Amino acid sequence: MGGSDITRRVALAGLAIPCDARASGVAAPAPPHDPAPMAPSFPHGAIWPVLTEAPDAHVVPALFADGTAQGAALRRFNAPRPAARADNPTRRHVGVDLAANAGDRVVAIADGVVAAFYPFLTARTGETTYALLVAHGACTVLYGEIRAAAFVQPGDPVTGGQRLGRVSDTAQLHIETYVRGVRRNTPWPQGAPTPGSVLNPTQMLLDLARDGMTVAPR
Repeated sequence: MGGSDITRRVALAGLAIPCDARASGVAAPAPPHDPAPMAPSFPHGAIWPVLTEAPDAHVVPALFADGTAQGAALRRFNAPRPAARADNPTRRHVGVDLAANAGDRVVAIADGVVAAFYPFLTARTGETTYALLVAHGACTVLYGEIRAAAFVQPGDPVTGGQRLGRVSDTAQLHIETYVRGVRRNTPWPQGAPTPGSVLNPTQMLLDLARDGMTVAPR
C-alpha cells in the first residue's frame, strides 16, 4: 500500500496530522571514510514511528552535508558506543535515537510483516528492552528499546500506523535499518569495515519528519 493510501486511511479516522520537523536537509555520509548506504525513504505520507508529546519529538539527530547539525550528537548514527566511553569507544551506534517518553506508543511506518522480536538491551532501571524488526519491502526497520509486551508477533502483517508496542524506560525509540531479509541487528565494532547489511536511517527519518504524518497521541 502506498504512502498516500496510508494517509487517507488514517485521516478518515480523524487522527492523522502532519509531522512538525524542525529542520531537514541532506545527511552527511557516515562514517566519512567508508559510509553505510542510506536507507530508502518511504512514500510521502508514511507514518512517524512514535506517538509522543516529548520535546523535539520530530527532530532527527543528524549531521548535515553542509556541516551543520541538529539533535544530540550521541543519538546520531555512527556515534561512539558505549556512550559513557565516547573517548575510547568499542563500537559504533548503528541507529538513530528519537525523542519519546516511556510508555509512548510505537507504530509501523508503513505496511510490512513482523520479521523478529527479541531482547535487545537493558535500561538503567533494569528493564529488559526488546527489538522488533519489520520487513517493509525496500528495507527492514528495527524498532528498538521497546517493552516486552508487544502488540504483534513474528509473522504478523502490519499496516502503516498500526501499533507495535510501547517505548521502554530508556525514553527513546531506537531505529536501525537493514537490507531486505535481515532478522537480527548487526553489531559494528569500532575499526571494523562497514557491515554489508547495515543502512543509515538518517536521511529516511529526515524525509519522514518533513513529508510524513503522525497520529495524534490520545
